[in-house]
Amino acid sequence: MRFHVLDGSRVFIDLRAGGLLRAIAHSPTLRATPESFSLDLAGGEAAVSAHFRADAIAVPEDMFGPDRDKMRDNLTSTDVLDARRHPTIEFRGRYAGTTAGGALGGELVIRGVATRLSMPVRVARQWDALAAEASWEGTLTGLGVKPYKALLGAIKLEDWIRLRLEVRFQEALEHVR
Repeated sequence: MRFHVLDGSRVFIDLRAGGLLRAIAHSPTLRATPESFSLDLAGGEAAVSAHFRADAIAVPEDMFGPDRDKMRDNLTSTDVLDARRHPTIEFRGRYAGTTAGGALGGELVIRGVATRLSMPVRVARQWDALAAEASWEGTLTGLGVKPYKALLGAIKLEDWIRLRLEVRFQEALEHVR
């Protein structure tokens, strides 16, 4: 059984400000929308694959324009995602469970380096579609990403990240001849 992802599916990337000036710094939530996503179900397990463009990760809209531009430039820089050399972030894994919930495990590939991760998934029916939510917490350095730092560390990001997935999908209709 094959599913297709509906519009509005996305990944939220929560980060935390640290340093002496964390009160004036941002604890941003970034957004990523999958460029491609596949979900193939076979016997209670599903192969899952998702691809994201590193340069398409959205920074918070409520930030001051120059701060947003600086955050976007830093995010795609060679120190962070190195978007020129590694334009795609990819997840390959398996979902095991039911249409009520289960677990998603696999490899997240950032900067060409694969990191294993696993997360519980909740699934709910929404009209004619299914909505899945999942969350994973870890460290930026564990994903091979250098936390941002400015003003000699007075403004920086903590070495912490939370990925939150919100995916809406429905069964793909096969055309019969």
